[in-house]
Parts: sequence; structure tokens; C-alpha cells
Amino acid sequence: MKTIYTAAVEVISGRDGSVRSDDGLLEARLAFQKALGGSGQGTNPEQLLAAGWGACFASSLAYVAREEGKPLGSIAVNAEVDLLQGSTGFALKARLTVNAPGETPARVERLIEQARQVCPYSKALKATVEADYRVGR
Repeated sequence: MKTIYTAAVEVISGRDGSVRSDDGLLEARLAFQKALGGSGQGTNPEQLLAAGWGACFASSLAYVAREEGKPLGSIAVNAEVDLLQGSTGFALKARLTVNAPGETPARVERLIEQARQVCPYSKALKATVEADYRVGR
């Protein structure tokens, strides 16, 4: 495989700091969630992962639909990422719900299965993050 793009960000002070991309297009304050005793006055790694995974998965769905010759119309992916804590540390769990108005649930389910095979996030995280993919409305 050849590299077609590299994203670069600098994170200062972890969950209670900031993140900035090398091109300046992403710049955000990070803060511990209120549920973790923080101020909740910034974004957090789980939201950033949900945003990236959701965007990548939506693009992967569009790609596989185009490849089969029937592009999708409107599509939305609602991505949720849970931070879990257990006796051996922390883990993540995710839910991605695909909303494709005008498409049959059977087609959306088929596209979800195909997109899971091409989405870089889904492929990279499948061994370590339990993910539930669903058809929405």
C-alpha cells in the first residue's frame, strides 16, 4: 500500500489541554467530561473518535454504493463511543447507526457489511473495540 495522506496533530496536556492540526484547520480545547469529574468545557477523545469514525464510515458507505452502480442519496451516520472502565484499565465500545432515507433496510444492511470491510477505522479497530452497526430510520 502507498501512503495517500498523513494527518498530523499536536496534543498538549492530554484530556485537559488542546489539540491542533499542522495545517491549523482543526483546533480544539480538550477537557475531562463532567462524568469524569472535569469541567466538560471542551471536546474529548471519545467525541473526536466518534466524529472521525462516523465520517469515514459514511464515506465508505458512499464508496461501496457507487461501486455497485447505485449511489446513495442522503445519508447520515450517528456514531457513539463509550469509555469503559474495568479492573484491568479502560476500553472503548461503539455504536454506528446508519440513516439512509429512501433506501430499503436490506440494502443498507448489505452496504454496512461491505463498508466495514473497506473503512480504515472499522478495520483498524475491529480487534480492540466492540462495535455495533445498525440501520436507523
